[in-house]
Amino acid sequence: MLRQLSVLLILPAALAGCASSAPPWSVVTGQKYNAATEHRFPAIIVSVGATNGWPDGADLQVSPGLQTVTIQARSSRWFRRIDNRQFELNIEPCKRYYVNAQFPDNLSSDFAPVVDRVEPIVGCGRGSA
Repeated sequence: MLRQLSVLLILPAALAGCASSAPPWSVVTGQKYNAATEHRFPAIIVSVGATNGWPDGADLQVSPGLQTVTIQARSSRWFRRIDNRQFELNIEPCKRYYVNAQFPDNLSSDFAPVVDRVEPIVGCGRGSA
């Protein structure tokens, strides 16, 4: 009898654990995805919304939604001046965004932020109800 009661008390807790999951998340990275695009360089992710980037350029895990993304870039070692660029990005859940800097040529220090690629994050969102 005690054993049956234990199973009845544990079963709902175990099922609740299976139904719960972490909220969906996304990733923004400055890594260059497409090596063939001319005058496109990796970006330094300064911030996404209120989340600050990493000094080493590691991927930044962020919450989905409309976010202000701030990046920096340097086209070559000759340019010491690094300016910030901001743009709005509607970040979808469970997606990885490759954000890069597009320069008009090799001599310019001016750049525009671009989303080079968006791909799904494998395993993200599994087990959600």
